[in-house]
Amino acid sequence: MGRAEPQLLRNVAKLSTAVFITAALGLACSRIEFLWYPLLAVLIVVDDNDAKTVKAATGRILGTVVGGLITFLVHTILQGAAGVMVSFLLMVPVLRCFGWQNALSTAGLVSVMFMMQPTHAALNWNYVFNRALDTAVGYVVAVGVSLLFWPRSGLAELQAAEHGLLTTLAKQLALQRHWLQGHSARPEPLPPAWITQQLQTMGQRLAQEQSGPRQQLLQRQHWSQRHALWQEALHHWQQWELQLLALPVGPEGCAVLLQGLEGLAASLANPALAAPLPPGSAALWAQRARDAALPLLAVLSLAEEQEPLQRILASLIRLRQRLELD
Repeated sequence: MGRAEPQLLRNVAKLSTAVFITAALGLACSRIEFLWYPLLAVLIVVDDNDAKTVKAATGRILGTVVGGLITFLVHTILQGAAGVMVSFLLMVPVLRCFGWQNALSTAGLVSVMFMMQPTHAALNWNYVFNRALDTAVGYVVAVGVSLLFWPRSGLAELQAAEHGLLTTLAKQLALQRHWLQGHSARPEPLPPAWITQQLQTMGQRLAQEQSGPRQQLLQRQHWSQRHALWQEALHHWQQWELQLLALPVGPEGCAVLLQGLEGLAASLANPALAAPLPPGSAALWAQRARDAALPLLAVLSLAEEQEPLQRILASLIRLRQRLELD
């Protein structure tokens, strides 16, 4: 038998723990009359994705409350299949009105189980309240266990992803510098597929962490803003590399472009030591293009991408340095 995947073992352990705790509470608490309700809640709510478990719990609780109330009212008039059908007809518009469509499955299940009571006297307010409380116990246990099994490495993976991006850009700038200095051939630009994958990975990890117990820490470290800055920076980077590699460069042009590249590298390494961009820098780039006999429009297009790229990278580095000092 092959080796089980760690994620599969984690999911099995999470569900088993939630079921065990729920069963133990049900046996220890005399108020929980029907253990089926909290156990069913655990089985419905617990998901392989921890963020979905926390999100689903809210919808399931709302579905239990709405389903119980509507079924209680309908049961005073109708029973059996007719009562279930009328309950569903009332639940759908009510849940859509409040934007709780994801609670429809739980509300419908509660309706079917409540309609199994043969008489109106058996389905009274006390029964509805107690069954809703039983179900809520399962939801609370499911959410608690999901938070207990929440991945501990999420924030570290975000930091590693950002560090990897900075390292890759620094290496790519070093290759560009060697080319402009005449020490190596013109390097290939970073693959767009790789850039897209890095942004998607960072965005997915950020979305998961924002649904977990470290939301405030993410806010203090400005991860939403950092992710947005990285999206903009890598967009300018792709365009900058394409503009740079499309230029017909001679010895004088290499010297001019090397000056601009050094400013970009300084912003990436230490923004405090980088020379600020002067006002009216477009005129400066135009003068450099004329002096080096480079195509004017191509150089201005390069400058149009490099200037915001340099500012964004400097902002990211300053933010990282400030957070390291805090």
